[in-house]
Amino acid sequence: MLFPVGFIVEFAKKIIKSTEEIFNTMIFMEISAGDPLTEGKEVLDCHISAMIGLTGDFSSMLAIHCPGTVGMAITGEMLGMDVEEVDADVKDTLGEIANMVAGGIKQAFAAENVRLELSIPTTVSGKSYTVSSPTKSNRVIIPFDLEQGRFFVEMKYNLT
Repeated sequence: MLFPVGFIVEFAKKIIKSTEEIFNTMIFMEISAGDPLTEGKEVLDCHISAMIGLTGDFSSMLAIHCPGTVGMAITGEMLGMDVEEVDADVKDTLGEIANMVAGGIKQAFAAENVRLELSIPTTVSGKSYTVSSPTKSNRVIIPFDLEQGRFFVEMKYNLT
């Protein structure tokens, strides 16, 4: 069952607001959101993905996808240090950002009496991998640009 189009727009707004709040208040990096993508197969030139599940009144998975250089830049800003490789710090930082963005989305839905719980984040990295979900899942991908490049916040979701 697909969510109504209006829900997808509101979902995208929640993703953008939560992501912008985290980057403005915790990481101190300027980001700008692009237009949401909801259809088609997007090839994301990314080497790191941090994912977290949300379950409750509906089931979803939030993922942050980025190239290694962007992940290193974000980690360097957040931790206040030079980062020269995709290491445990980068993976942990992106997992924590996914957790905080998902927490903001959970809070926004709670204000509308929609109950969600978060799982533990998981991070994968490599040169070639695929993140898959059931074919009947809905999704929205928001591209975000920052000085060092582009990253994506993706939400895949199903009715429970």
